[in-house]
Amino acid sequence: MTDNDYQAAVAAFAAELRGLFAPTEAGPAGFGPAEDLADRADRLAAHASALTDQTAAFLADQDPAVRLGAEQHLLAQATASVRVADGLLAAAAAEEGQAPAMAGFAAEPAGFDDLLAIIESPMAAPAAMQAGFGPAAADATPAQLIDTSSQTIDTLLGGVTGFAQDTLAGLLGLDTALIRQAAQMISADLGDLVARLGAEASRLVSKAVSFLVRAYDSLLAALGQEATSELRQQAAKWLQQLQEGDTLTGALKAIFRTDATQQKIEALVEASSASAPVLGQTQAAVLALDGSFQARTKLANQLLAGLGVLKRIPATRIPMVELASAAVYISLLGFIVYLGADYVDAPNLERLGRISGVLHTVETGLATA
Repeated sequence: MTDNDYQAAVAAFAAELRGLFAPTEAGPAGFGPAEDLADRADRLAAHASALTDQTAAFLADQDPAVRLGAEQHLLAQATASVRVADGLLAAAAAEEGQAPAMAGFAAEPAGFDDLLAIIESPMAAPAAMQAGFGPAAADATPAQLIDTSSQTIDTLLGGVTGFAQDTLAGLLGLDTALIRQAAQMISADLGDLVARLGAEASRLVSKAVSFLVRAYDSLLAALGQEATSELRQQAAKWLQQLQEGDTLTGALKAIFRTDATQQKIEALVEASSASAPVLGQTQAAVLALDGSFQARTKLANQLLAGLGVLKRIPATRIPMVELASAAVYISLLGFIVYLGADYVDAPNLERLGRISGVLHTVETGLATA
């Protein structure tokens, strides 16, 4: 695949996405006749599928900035797919004369300009997402570096915990059996099962669900084959562990084994003869990890918000929509768990491997001594 091929795929996808909800005089919520809207969705889906496959190929690039960029492009594509599903389900509700189930709901979907700005941008991730050594930092002592590393791990753990809490809250109200089924089936079979559940659904609803499946596929692509394979084995167990644990933080600490990592860092620093400037530079690099984490989870939070809108549209209360929604929630939770594993250097989890976590950052920094 050449860069020209990829840019052509981006351009075709962007053109279809911008035109999907182009207003007309007739049809549900002013989007045009339902069949015309469904036809546009079909054309967009074909371009979305091709773009996901082409973007995923960049996850194997030798340049770590490109790998991070590919991840963000896939998250932007997943978020766009959820917004498309929101809009199509709102149109389906309007077509059937259903009033949206919350005050102030606008049938028009959220715009796509913010997401297309990412998808159409160069593949390399912005510097804010990349961790590394910055300009000269203040000197530090071993105790200060140990304390900073411990606090950073706790902060990162808090970020994952907050996201997990919001994700679990999103799953509340969905059919328990369908949630369990979604957690057990992380695989490419979702589309076939959803289609069987939706045999009687309208065409607009079916198209909306197909975009939820597209979001799911984009998230699994962002995870990569190894993490997806492990998630397939662990999702149901983790979901139960997170739901039944005394605290989410405690459950995630057990999954990540952060106590063991903190002990390794303490031993590593205490055994080092690194100078105060080296310790300070390492401390600055550790501190930068939280900002990188926040930048990389921004799109995941937007995707979660899109799923929240989805739950408030009347047409979503059917099994095919609930199953697809649950699958997206669970795959998004898996993505954040594996992303967190990268940052806290979880010893027993498959990692995305796109950034050095706290332990590896300390090891690298002290190696310069």
